[in-house]
Amino acid sequence: MFPGESLRIAIFLAGVLAFMAGIGLFIGAWILSRSGGMLFVVPLILGICAVLLGAVSFTDPGTIGAFAAVLLGILMVVAGLSGTISAVFHPGSGIRRLVSAAGGVVLAALGVLILLSPRLSGLVIVRIIGGVMIAVGVIALAGSVMLAIRERSCAPLPGFERLERF
Repeated sequence: MFPGESLRIAIFLAGVLAFMAGIGLFIGAWILSRSGGMLFVVPLILGICAVLLGAVSFTDPGTIGAFAAVLLGILMVVAGLSGTISAVFHPGSGIRRLVSAAGGVVLAALGVLILLSPRLSGLVIVRIIGGVMIAVGVIALAGSVMLAIRERSCAPLPGFERLERF
């Protein structure tokens, strides 16, 4: 119902996690530096990046949301194109290949739309995630009710009559 606030909260929580990961990486770099090797540089650089990412998510969540949308858009374009190419060259029935290719094209097109307007895409992505979560909840509830109805209507297997249900 409130995608803007939900996006800000998600970015804030991701910033907290990034900040905590950065501190953990700093500790890991300190431990590795005591061994005398040069391996401590990698967690040190990653820790600096994580702390900076966390700080930017606190100060400017819109930029982090747009950055995440751009990453998601790139991922969707790559996944869509690879899915389309895979559908074209993968052996199988014509309908299955056609549906896979169409799905890949739609996924790539959505990725391009996200890349064209990343700041507005963040709100749309949050709304889509919310809709999917509502649908998953309704389907899980319906499945649970159907399972309960089936379990009550089935007689116990021979030898299991005396077991109590927990």
